[in-house]
Amino acid sequence: MGSVLGQSYERPATLSESIYSHLKKAIIEGNLKPGQRLLEKEFARLFKASTTPVREAFRKLSAEKYIIINSRKIVTVATVTRQEMAELFEVVRVLDALAARRAVPNLSEGDITEFRRMTAKLGEFYRQNKVYEYVIENMRIHDRLWRACGNDYLYQCLCTSADKYVFLSNHLLSVGKGSTERPSFFERSFQDHLDLMDALEKRDIAAVEKIILSHWGKGFLGEKDLEDDILQRI
Repeated sequence: MGSVLGQSYERPATLSESIYSHLKKAIIEGNLKPGQRLLEKEFARLFKASTTPVREAFRKLSAEKYIIINSRKIVTVATVTRQEMAELFEVVRVLDALAARRAVPNLSEGDITEFRRMTAKLGEFYRQNKVYEYVIENMRIHDRLWRACGNDYLYQCLCTSADKYVFLSNHLLSVGKGSTERPSFFERSFQDHLDLMDALEKRDIAAVEKIILSHWGKGFLGEKDLEDDILQRI
């Protein structure tokens, strides 16, 4: 199944899957807020459906930890913690580095040209303080590299993680649409992407892997590097 960040989605096969995709996108993009209550009947009316496909969508979102269903069957959008983000980064940084290591030898000149274009666009968002747009373009650059890794299972794992990253970023870091306040990670993240672009142009696999391993978690949570937090727990 496609990622919210991907270029296209597979067409939902059922009404339940359509409702699931709609709700997941709304949660990831921050249109549904942490702690916000979700009512089956409201979404049933919205989709002109019974509550059964809504309930099925809720169960799937609960399994993916986007929503919480308590013992009284009250459904709310999941809240986000620093530890959850740290745990996500701990996994993604390793998978991202593995994908990059496999991808670099497969990159064509056309791919490098596209990375230049995307990095330039990232720079525009950086200079304009368009934080939400920056986060999305950032992940699209990673996604472009992942797609060249030649391992579909690895790619799908990273796509799932990318969706969760945007969800966590929007809610924990207040990176919502229209946000213009520079978060702590902004400067260092963009410099990493400039360095990554240089390493990709040189086809320097070791440099690409080193940048990515260092990139995840740098200053994302403010007062100290998440990378340091991860290392302390290993």
